[in-house]
Amino acid sequence: MDVLAATGLSLSLSALALWKKALTPGGLVLACVMCIAITSIGGFAAFAVLTVTLTGTVAADHIAGSRADPSGVRRKSGSRDARRVFCNVGIGTIALLLYGWQRDPVFEIAYYAVMAESLADSLASKLGPMSEEMPRDIWTGKEIKKGLSGGVTRWGTFSEVIGAAVVAGTMMIWFPSVKTGLLVLSAGFLGAVCDSLFGSRLQVKYRCTRCGCITEREYHCDIKTEKISGIRWISNDAVNLMSNITALILAVLLFQL
Repeated sequence: MDVLAATGLSLSLSALALWKKALTPGGLVLACVMCIAITSIGGFAAFAVLTVTLTGTVAADHIAGSRADPSGVRRKSGSRDARRVFCNVGIGTIALLLYGWQRDPVFEIAYYAVMAESLADSLASKLGPMSEEMPRDIWTGKEIKKGLSGGVTRWGTFSEVIGAAVVAGTMMIWFPSVKTGLLVLSAGFLGAVCDSLFGSRLQVKYRCTRCGCITEREYHCDIKTEKISGIRWISNDAVNLMSNITALILAVLLFQL
């Protein structure tokens, strides 16, 4: 697709994000630039998948609302800034840039796998806590607070499958290959599962010294919390970036098989 047409489509998608207040000004600019690159190289199929991913994420935000974090333990909130945009779309953009450079189809497929992981994770993190079932840490199996990274429920896992399947199904409108669709679905879903593992084992967690709550926030009850696990610089954004990279690697490996 030529750059002018890609720019027009990108601006229309950016207008949707601006209307829904889904992005900060910085996030909006970066998203628009990446959207132009994605659409120019990947064509309407890549744009459609990006649109489905953004729309699904915004819809999940709207449906879940405060129920996605009923205990107030998550660190991130509000509109997505440039860092969060890159951590969710940047690896997919890089994959398509590599495809534009090398014309190796593995990188094109990797883009769709990364988008599948992003939507799968977004749906699980927003819709999973709405389940009546208490989440359990994916590594230890112990019950944890709703909204805390690393927790899984059956509804959250089902949401991951649905998210990955929606992206794979959208891609298959232009690339009607069952094998490719299953590859994208598998890499996206497994990448989202790894997101929970990274969130459980690597993401920093704190304890409030006043109420004892385990949280991802550095401040709780208006006082500074104490670090109890994870790596201090690994936030939820870093986990999302790692999960995107994992989905890309899985897509490459599955493609070779």
